[in-house]
Amino acid sequence: MMDRTRYQFGSVTLKKRAKGADVWEFRYYETQADGVRKRKATFIGTTNQYKNKSEARVAVEALLLRLNEEKPQHHLGAVTFGAICDRYIEEELPQRYSTRKSYLSNISIHIRPRWGHYLLHQIRPMVVEGWLKSLDMAPKSKAHIRGVMHLMFECAARWELFNDRRNPIQMVRVKGGTKRRERPTVLTVQEYEVILALLKEPYRTMVIVAQCLGLRVSEIAALQWDDFDFEKNQLLVQRSFVSGHVDDVKTEYSRDYVPLHESLAEVLLEWEKEALPTEEGWIFANPLTNKPYYPTEIQKRHIHPAGCCLVACPKCKADVGVWCKQDGRTPNGKRLLIHEERKAVAGKNGRIGWHTFRHTYRSWLDETGAPMKVQQELMRHASIQTTMNVYGQAMSSSKREANSKIVEMVLKPLKASA
Repeated sequence: MMDRTRYQFGSVTLKKRAKGADVWEFRYYETQADGVRKRKATFIGTTNQYKNKSEARVAVEALLLRLNEEKPQHHLGAVTFGAICDRYIEEELPQRYSTRKSYLSNISIHIRPRWGHYLLHQIRPMVVEGWLKSLDMAPKSKAHIRGVMHLMFECAARWELFNDRRNPIQMVRVKGGTKRRERPTVLTVQEYEVILALLKEPYRTMVIVAQCLGLRVSEIAALQWDDFDFEKNQLLVQRSFVSGHVDDVKTEYSRDYVPLHESLAEVLLEWEKEALPTEEGWIFANPLTNKPYYPTEIQKRHIHPAGCCLVACPKCKADVGVWCKQDGRTPNGKRLLIHEERKAVAGKNGRIGWHTFRHTYRSWLDETGAPMKVQQELMRHASIQTTMNVYGQAMSSSKREANSKIVEMVLKPLKASA
């Protein structure tokens, strides 16, 4: 006779403490390898964290799902999306730091506060779509939130907690989800030269690498001397540095060799004479930490101010390519401040950041007439659609030249007949 398999709910109890807040405890049974059921208890949290028993019960939903994996599923209609969030975070969250951080942020700030207390069958496509429309965010950011919710429903289906034939988030649309709010800034050669002239080392060499190779800044910060093969004139991109964490590259397609021109090799070998030697062999190491520089700080303090100089200042009439003539200096006393008026004008014309150089690299590749497949491989994109649609735009001079040829073709017969 087969043993009757029962769904286990466990019990939540309040334990008094002489000092400090009382604590919630969850008691349940766990079946051992020999088939013997053993009673266990686990700490949930204090009454400061969970005001009542209902809140404490919600906190252990993910544990209950694991305890009842092999049990009949007739009670699973009571599973909340918050439980799916907890289990997804514990078991399915990507290992790559930057991706993990992004997913956790979307779950904790947006998804869980809005949908955590909903039962799975209560989350309907049109309601989710309306909620996403109401968020004051870029369409691409909304698409990322939708993507995380879709992944969690897929996991719920795999865990046999969700029986609908179709993932409800699959039907949710995000208008313009693949588009940006603003067109990326693409530099001309002259604008690039202005920015480069205003930078000091090591930021100058970092920008040269960015513009010559089109690398992501996280990949530039993580470069080590052993990554370069100066005899074969090639570089292996194989890691990234994000928020102080050394991590894998963005995708499997990002890990690849890129060509190293002799002129760029000379620039790097010249920088090696000044570079701080470290045990790991970082190319761009901060002397204060012996670790790579934080690119976000470089962008804030050096790249963006240099980008502001691409426009003339309406207040002090400082010309393009020079610092504003404003009294006062930065805390390090090394350069003059930039007028807020110039920052405002520069902001309207497009903010300059690290990714500007990657977009510019793609556009300049187009200018050379490089085949699209070659451009995709140099950009190390998984999809050629990303290379074509997301990165780069034709330079104004190229647009004008191409348009001129069409106009000449159209108007040539009219001129001949005149």
